[in-house]
Amino acid sequence: MEDLRAQLEELKKRLEVFEESIDPVDEVMLSIKARLRRKLEGGKLPELDEEKAAKTLKALANPDRIRILKMLSGKPMGFKEIKEALGVESPTVSHHLKLLTKTGMVRKGEGYGISQNGRLFLRLLEIITALEEVEE
Repeated sequence: MEDLRAQLEELKKRLEVFEESIDPVDEVMLSIKARLRRKLEGGKLPELDEEKAAKTLKALANPDRIRILKMLSGKPMGFKEIKEALGVESPTVSHHLKLLTKTGMVRKGEGYGISQNGRLFLRLLEIITALEEVEE
């Protein structure tokens, strides 16, 4: 139990260092900070849901889906606008939007818009790719 408390304290210290390095205008990083803080209040992060994690990673495992998130981060868009920007067929766009919507990264209203989770995952992808080049 003491070891767990020591690990938790170390994680909290790392979070404080992380917080200090965040640019205050970066709302997505501030959202990450707030979410982590809430999760750590219970003493530990919740157990990893492998199925949910796999579905989320699947939704992000396609360049066109990432392009959709990037486009929607600028402004909400209609289906036709997304289709034309990607240059792919309608069934492909429908499939991409269905996966992104099911995972909560995109929300549908009058058009399609990126959700807070979508912004978070897009920002995480930016950070990951900036840290290290990914080799195939």
